[in-house]
Amino acid sequence: MTERLVAALRVGGVVTGEDFTFGARKSGNVEILRALGAVHGFSTQAIGPVTLDGEPVSSSRIRAHLRLGETRAATRLLTRPFAIQGVVQHGDKVGRTIGYPTANVDMGKYLRPAYGIYAVRGRLADGRVLDGAANLGIRPSFDPPKELLEPHFFDFAGDLYGQRIEVELVDYLRPEAKFDSLDALVAQMDADCARARVILRG
Repeated sequence: MTERLVAALRVGGVVTGEDFTFGARKSGNVEILRALGAVHGFSTQAIGPVTLDGEPVSSSRIRAHLRLGETRAATRLLTRPFAIQGVVQHGDKVGRTIGYPTANVDMGKYLRPAYGIYAVRGRLADGRVLDGAANLGIRPSFDPPKELLEPHFFDFAGDLYGQRIEVELVDYLRPEAKFDSLDALVAQMDADCARARVILRG
């Protein structure tokens, strides 16, 4: 590590968190880094954790909240909603036949939040912001299962294919579920969208 910092990067100073570790089996710590800095001529500074209500704000806490569908808690720590960006793909177009066209976005390498239905806010490349509801998961009512983020934007009828959009997960509504009929699925989607509209207006 010292070779990279000094020879390759020619650093004058290094700033880390107080719990920073490095090296084989994370055997290096802030004190060792400080000693290396004294020998090789770079300064070191360790910054204490950011806290909120006495608890540290950490990426592991944020990830844990998202995996449990606790979007409001994650938003509080992030100071903004967790968002996923992606290019809108062509899908099987079932949504449009039941009155709920969706913008299918591949999840890529993003963290997988809890599968389920979310109240979302979409940000388009042209700056428009759209409210909606989205399924994030594998669509258990359809075969074959395919992992997607599928936002349906309220009162929007434009063509988003090929466009890069950002989808903010504002609130978790419910887990994914498999329905016995298309009518039952549509009835639940009606209820989900009505609830999402109320949340997003608030």
